[in-house]
Amino acid sequence: MQEMQQLGSLRQLDSSITAKRPLDIYIFNVQKSKSIEFVSHYESLLYLEKLGFNVNPVKVLVNSIPEVIKEIEKIGENREELSFGIDGAVIKVDNLKQREILGTNYKTPKWAIAYKYPPEKKETKLKDIIFQVGRTGVITPMAILDPVKVAGSTISKTTLHNEDFILEKDLKIGDFVVIQKAGDVIPEVVEVKKEKRTGEETPFQMPNICPVCGALAVREEGEAATRCIGIECPAKQYRNIIHFASREAMDIKGLGDSIIEELLNRNLIKNIADIYELTLEDVASLKKNGKKFASNLIESINDSKNNDLYRVITGLGIRNIGVKAAKSLAKNYKTIDNLMRSK
Repeated sequence: MQEMQQLGSLRQLDSSITAKRPLDIYIFNVQKSKSIEFVSHYESLLYLEKLGFNVNPVKVLVNSIPEVIKEIEKIGENREELSFGIDGAVIKVDNLKQREILGTNYKTPKWAIAYKYPPEKKETKLKDIIFQVGRTGVITPMAILDPVKVAGSTISKTTLHNEDFILEKDLKIGDFVVIQKAGDVIPEVVEVKKEKRTGEETPFQMPNICPVCGALAVREEGEAATRCIGIECPAKQYRNIIHFASREAMDIKGLGDSIIEELLNRNLIKNIADIYELTLEDVASLKKNGKKFASNLIESINDSKNNDLYRVITGLGIRNIGVKAAKSLAKNYKTIDNLMRSK
């Protein structure tokens, strides 16, 4: 998605990569000026424009609440015509002296308030339903969609959560569906256009075997999830290792998704324990001139051996055991051996 690429660009260490990306910015405030004392926010925006800065073109000075409401409605009606995505409009007191009098709360100013628009909805076609296997074996159905632009980004797939969600919506492959972004962030299917059905749509069926390893897929009583019960399922192993190395668990810097995938593909690791058997030569082979990278990663792996016990417990990815529960277990059992002997 474009906004995700832009966020990544701000964190990108290689400036030559960032330089190739079409980044832009709107300046919305003069934080401090020694030479000019502005009376109003609107006045400062006009001054920024005069200096050549990009300033949001949708800025309107109003004098009453009815005018505020009218402008909010107008912006909402025309939001699709904007060159950037929005999820709301902000109403601010214009006079800067009055802002000082009003002050701020702990986190937010008292002189401004945001109005959120209802999520933008778009219609598209459900081309297929594929399945993704998570680290605990949960098999999640994923919708493959005809690409459609929603709230500033192009959506081509989204989660369908579980079997019950699909049955409740009565989704079929080939249906026309309405999607939106929950909180203007996560895409979701909200409606099926059943009146557009032709009879050629394909009913959905949850698999009874894992689509990755072929092991039995089981839905336990009282659960919405269907799980792969294969002990050596490659998808489970891959996501388990990602979780183990993640920031909330062992925090192994440099051991990202793509590196883990490459290590697995080259049979350099098969499980979590194998991470600690990696050599400098193993890791250096992953990249051209990769000695520096390898040295840093091996150092990070070695450093992780000194982590608190709760991080190890979190990293093991035990069902229903998150960071909070892991801390409680670590406090109670003190060592991993004590925890292994518990009943």
